[in-house]
Amino acid sequence: MNLPTVLSIAGSDPSSGAGIQADLKTFSSLGTYGCTAITAITVQNTKNIFSVFPIPSEIVKRQINSILSDIRIDAIKIGMVYDRIIINKIFKILKNIKIPLIVDPVFTSTSGKSLIKSEAIKDLIKKILPLATIITPNLKEAIRLSGIEINTREDVIKSLIIIKNLGPKNVILTGSHLLSGKSIDTLIDDKLNITEFSNLKIRIPENHGSGCNFSAALSSYIAQGYEIAIACKFANEFINRGLKSLLYIGKGYPVTDTAISTAYSAFKFQVIHELSLAIKEIESLSDVGKLIPETQSNFVYAIPNASNIQEIAGIKGRIVRIDQKVKASSCIEFGASQHVASAVLSYMTIDPLMRAGFNIKYDKKIIKLLQSFMKVSEYDRRSEPHSFKTKEGFTIQWGIKKALLTDKAVRGIYHKGDMGKEPMVIIFGRHPREILDFLKKIIEYY
Repeated sequence: MNLPTVLSIAGSDPSSGAGIQADLKTFSSLGTYGCTAITAITVQNTKNIFSVFPIPSEIVKRQINSILSDIRIDAIKIGMVYDRIIINKIFKILKNIKIPLIVDPVFTSTSGKSLIKSEAIKDLIKKILPLATIITPNLKEAIRLSGIEINTREDVIKSLIIIKNLGPKNVILTGSHLLSGKSIDTLIDDKLNITEFSNLKIRIPENHGSGCNFSAALSSYIAQGYEIAIACKFANEFINRGLKSLLYIGKGYPVTDTAISTAYSAFKFQVIHELSLAIKEIESLSDVGKLIPETQSNFVYAIPNASNIQEIAGIKGRIVRIDQKVKASSCIEFGASQHVASAVLSYMTIDPLMRAGFNIKYDKKIIKLLQSFMKVSEYDRRSEPHSFKTKEGFTIQWGIKKALLTDKAVRGIYHKGDMGKEPMVIIFGRHPREILDFLKKIIEYY
C-alpha cells in the first residue's frame, strides 16, 4: 500500500500542540504518511516557550537529503526555520526540486515568543517564498509580510496581492474576523482569483497549533492531488472541526484536536451503516405503508454533535409507500433531508443524544398509541411568528423547540397542519434501532 507522503521541515514541540509533532498527527489523520527534518528543538509546554536550540544547518541538510534520496515525496511543508543559515541551506536543496511546497511563515508562538531571528525574515521572504506553491499566513503574519494594516476586506485583498508579488504562486490568509460573526480564510490563486472560505466564528480561547494544523492539512490534501482551491476548502473544514473540539491537555493554551477528522469519518461510516440496516428492515415490514403521509417519509440519523444538516444522513428522495409496504426511493446521503433533518438538528440543541428521526402521518389514533408508550407534545403552526414563516427551515426549528418547552423527554412531536401544509408526526430516538422499535409498536396496534 502506497500512501501520499509529506515531508515536514519544522521545529519540534515537546507538548505536541504545534510543530513537527502536530504535523505528523495531522498527516496520519488525513491518510498521508509524514516524514520530518527538524530545524530546531524548543523547550516549551502549553503555557510558554522557554528556549530554542537550532539544529546545525548541515544536520538539517542531511536530514532532508536522506529523505529525498530514498522516499517519494508528494508535498513538502516548511514551518519554523529560525535563522538565516538554516534558511539558506534549505533554499539550496529545494530551489530546483519540482515538488509542491507549502510554507507556513512562522514568526511567533501563541504566547508571543519569537520563532525566527529578526534578521532571518528577509532571507525567508527572498529565498523561500518564491519557491512556494502556497503560503499560509495568519492575520498577524500577513500584516508583517505585506507591511500594511488589515482592517477591512479591501485590506485583505491588498495584502494578498502584495504578498503574492513576493513570489509564491498562491497565498491564503487564514482566520481573519473582519465580517461580524464569521471567520474567513481568503485565497488568491496563481490567476489572481479571490476565493473566500467562511465559517461562523467559534467563540473559543486563544489556542495552540491551529496554524500548524491548517498548513499540515493543506499539505496532505495537496499531496493527495487536490487542486489548490479544493485543498484549501478541505483544510478549512478540517481545522474548523478541530477548533470545535479543543483539548485542554495542560494548564495553558488548549490545542487543536487533530484526531477529530478520523473520528468524523468513522462517525459518518457508522451512521450510514446503522441507518442502512434499519431502512432494510423497515422495507421488509408488512403494513408499515399505512403510516406514510401523502408527502412521504424520510428517516434521518445525525453524527454525534452534528451542527448542520450536512452532518445528518437521510434518504435522497423519500421513503415511499408501495401498497402496504415501503421502499427507499434512492440512496442514503448526508444533507439529503431538509424537513426531518431540521427537526433532529433542533432537538439536538436540547438533547444531543436524540440523533434519529422519522416522520409519519398525523392521525388521532396514532397519537393515542404513541401516548401509551412515549411522551408526546405538539405545536400549532398557525401561531408561528411571521418572521419565522418567511425563512426556509425556520418553521421546524421553531416548532420543535416550542414543543419541548414543557418536557424535554418528549419522543413524539406533531402539528395539525396549516394552509397548504399536511399534518405530521415526527418520532425521535437516540439511534435508528430505537425508531424501528417505535414503528413496530405502532404497526402492531394501529
